[in-house]
Amino acid sequence: MKSTNWFFLFIFAAVLGVGVGYIVTLLVRPTLLPPALRWGSLTQPTTVMFLGVDVTYTHDGRRIKADPAAFNGRSDTILVARLDPIRNKVMILSIPRDTQVHIAGHGTQKINAANALGGPALAREVIGGLLGVPVDHYIILNVHGLVELVNELGGITVEIPKRMKYMDWTAKLKIDLQPGFHTLTGNQSMGFVRFRHDALGDIGRIQRQEIFMRAVMDKALKPESWSHIPRLIEIGRSYVLSDLSDAQLVSIATFVKAVPKAQQMLVMMPGRFSGTGDWLVDAQDVRQIAARMVGSSWPQANKTEVHVTIENASSHADLGQKLSRILRARGYDVVAVRRPADSETARRDQTRIIAQRANPEDAEMLQIDLGNRGELVVASVGDIQSAVTIVAGDDLVPLVDQYSAAK
Repeated sequence: MKSTNWFFLFIFAAVLGVGVGYIVTLLVRPTLLPPALRWGSLTQPTTVMFLGVDVTYTHDGRRIKADPAAFNGRSDTILVARLDPIRNKVMILSIPRDTQVHIAGHGTQKINAANALGGPALAREVIGGLLGVPVDHYIILNVHGLVELVNELGGITVEIPKRMKYMDWTAKLKIDLQPGFHTLTGNQSMGFVRFRHDALGDIGRIQRQEIFMRAVMDKALKPESWSHIPRLIEIGRSYVLSDLSDAQLVSIATFVKAVPKAQQMLVMMPGRFSGTGDWLVDAQDVRQIAARMVGSSWPQANKTEVHVTIENASSHADLGQKLSRILRARGYDVVAVRRPADSETARRDQTRIIAQRANPEDAEMLQIDLGNRGELVVASVGDIQSAVTIVAGDDLVPLVDQYSAAK
């Protein structure tokens, strides 16, 4: 064979190999590809508002019944997702439904009223104005859709933190869940994310929603879930109102499923309760959250400014207090030390370091001071009064013992 033929054969084989390798990598390990090379994925940063609306009711002349196709209710769930293919990051911000905002023409209201007063256009305007970040698109999900979406995926496995039992008369839903790891059906999932029969009310519900979203994202990263995307979009047509086309929804799904877990941030809008139970946010906290969403830098706090809560989930009853002394000696402001409500169920071998306010830098600083122990989690599932929550496991025992021996 002539050398030129060998040359072209070599080029053909190389191109074929690269093509096959690209396709296999795209299907099996898309996280190995830069975002720009993921076919069918996002190419520009996009901000999407997600609303889960309350059940609304219609009257057919004889009785009142739930309207599964209605999207004009108050928003029971408010999320803002920043999808950034340039930084290869996803940040999802939960805004408490009782957050006080100014709604043009309606005065000071809870933010969940915006969709009921003016639909997605007004909700986008209010949320974008609060954050100072334009909202590009919206997705509104009727709560009935969650049931079918979860069932299509074969259930979602979450760790239920405590016994959850009561009747949600608004959704006509009986909630009865036991603590521990469970794979939830669609109806059980709706109960898990709607439950707010505890001391924190809506804030506790948001924390459980973040646990649920993290579990959904973890499952979505598994290749066996990707074949469900067409059916999920089909279900969405019945229960979702959106200005996104099917192609755009697929491009978002393609991008999100390829973002590494370490680059996924879930956070709740920081704030405090008012005397009436509304959620009040501080302008500086909003600016900090917005800056992190769009990728702007934010000064790292000094250790004395990092408020830390320690939750002792180890098998040693005194580990929390000992760890508190270590961290205070190193300059941190430890605001609380506590044991989980059910210490047996919540016992952990590995420590979790939770960045409560989209502040992974603070959590990483703590991880270094803990001898690089623990798993970093960027989500608002810890103590709402702290910037970082340490769920201390048995892997911190050697560190505490070493410190005590040196004293």
